[in-house]
Amino acid sequence: MNASTFRRARVVKYAIDFRSICHVAGALFLSVLPFWWALPWPALVALWGVCLYVRTFCPYAQHNHGHLPVFRYPVLNFVYDVAFAQVTGYATSLWELHHNRGHHRHYLTPAKDVARVTSLTTGLPVARWWYALRGNLTITRDSFVIAYDEAREGKPQMLVKLASELSIQLAITALLFWWNPLFTLLYFVFPNLLAGYLVWWESYVHHLHVPGGNVYEGSVTVTGERFNRMNFNIGHHTAHHEKPTLHWSLLPGRTAVIAERIPAACVRLDSGPGFSAAHDSTGMANA
Repeated sequence: MNASTFRRARVVKYAIDFRSICHVAGALFLSVLPFWWALPWPALVALWGVCLYVRTFCPYAQHNHGHLPVFRYPVLNFVYDVAFAQVTGYATSLWELHHNRGHHRHYLTPAKDVARVTSLTTGLPVARWWYALRGNLTITRDSFVIAYDEAREGKPQMLVKLASELSIQLAITALLFWWNPLFTLLYFVFPNLLAGYLVWWESYVHHLHVPGGNVYEGSVTVTGERFNRMNFNIGHHTAHHEKPTLHWSLLPGRTAVIAERIPAACVRLDSGPGFSAAHDSTGMANA
């Protein structure tokens, strides 16, 4: 380990996380740029498009941070949480409650899984667009329910964190609206809504048409190198469910270790538009 890496490792747990930190910082900088500098409308349009693109990758970095906080110091994790909320629209506590507790604990039991892809009535997958829309509409409510249940058991920390983070996010958004309502809508509200929708859109295929009998056949593993490089290894989903707090940079190695235990039906090269159709064509929809 060289001196530079050693200095960084004292602040973050894994030096590679400076990649996600720079990505989030860059997304935030691009979003506030038009508030500070007067730009001609062609530049504003181009900047808006760049912001939309860059912001769509931030939720995956936040997902990883929600499982294993990036920084060694709580105050830095708090600042990072605030920054994340500006570029994803989600408080990190929503990931910790809804995803870590509501999904990871129950993904093999769809009736209890708050992120299930199937209908409780029919047992069949819901439409992908509805899954993405429903997820965004219910994530805050479901997270409060989980946090409240923990508080009743004498563990109020997550309820306090959720309420605090949402209050801070509301205050910052109100301040931005006071500063410039149009830019707030264009560079914060709309990109956050899009990022939230797209992360649910992507999540839809992570547990679609899998046997679901155990951890190795309960998720879809996407092995595409480019896909995982862009999305902070979110495709190594089986390894992630087996070891939820394993750092994202180590997941490909873990996938290689458990590859023989993952059924072929649970492995894909990518999760693009043809993903659902490819599964449906095999007759696995009734699996």
